[in-house]
Amino acid sequence: MRLILALGNHPEKYWLTRHNLGFICLDRWALKHKKAFKSAPEYDYLVHKRAVAIKPKTYMNLSGHALRAAMRKWQFEEIMVVHDDVELPSCELRVRLGGGDGGHNGIKSLFEVLPPSELRRLRIGIGKSDVIPTDIYVLEKFDKKELDSFDDCLSLASSFIDTFVHRGFKEVLNDYSKWKKSYSGGETAGIKSPKEE
Repeated sequence: MRLILALGNHPEKYWLTRHNLGFICLDRWALKHKKAFKSAPEYDYLVHKRAVAIKPKTYMNLSGHALRAAMRKWQFEEIMVVHDDVELPSCELRVRLGGGDGGHNGIKSLFEVLPPSELRRLRIGIGKSDVIPTDIYVLEKFDKKELDSFDDCLSLASSFIDTFVHRGFKEVLNDYSKWKKSYSGGETAGIKSPKEE
């Protein structure tokens, strides 16, 4: 089994905040496959093919508790987390294995359960504000125009999740590398591609 874990805050008042972009992404992926989440004490979950997708019911900084609970129920060969990232420009995608927490409390909590080297990551940029403190900025709700600007980005992220489900993270990295080379430093359908390094 493979696990896709999205980061976010579960209570309804946080549903459309920037910090919940991981949840928003996973919800759209589930909708594409006509799948509905079921409820467990520590997370909402669905099973698709040979993968489990979960949205923790804990607050962001306790996401590791939900991961630990899921690992008690299933055995996972690979785990990929989908999350927002203020260090990336809005609508920019990055795929990587490991790395630091970048000040993200959800990632910090997951590192209490798994070493960074075992955490596969799909990062979705939300940018940052020059005037609003980060802890306030990430909990602000998207307005419609801003959320709509993520449509193509989230569609691409969804395709990477599909690749992970069917072929594993190595193939996600391959697909990401091909996409990045094709659009290095430019934009396609509103999705910003990082420059080739």
